[in-house]
Amino acid sequence: MKKTNSNNAKDILLPNEEIKEILTNSYYQAQMENANNIDVDINHLENIFANETYYAAMKIVPLLERKVLYLSYIENVRLNDICRRLKLQKKEVVSLRNKGITHFKNNLKTLYKAKKLRNGGGNK
Repeated sequence: MKKTNSNNAKDILLPNEEIKEILTNSYYQAQMENANNIDVDINHLENIFANETYYAAMKIVPLLERKVLYLSYIENVRLNDICRRLKLQKKEVVSLRNKGITHFKNNLKTLYKAKKLRNGGGNK
């Protein structure tokens, strides 16, 4: 006796190659869309700041340093994964992260001094 399953009528039979192609195409399309969105975000870390001065200070941090800061602090990506993603060694990533923080701090100091001078150079 042959068992019949009512669910079989709903199943669509496709050749394995066609299924693989559909899955592959949808996977790559999704990954490309993700990559495009990530690249926009990763290249524009400064957009997370509502404060105009912070925005300007981050905007002038070199791009690679911004990418490392974004991945480290916004995306919480592990060091090994950042290295793999940016094709850099661990010590390069650590150095870029430290430089990025230093550049951001120095840019903030400079911008606050310039703002203070523009506003009449108060005595603080």
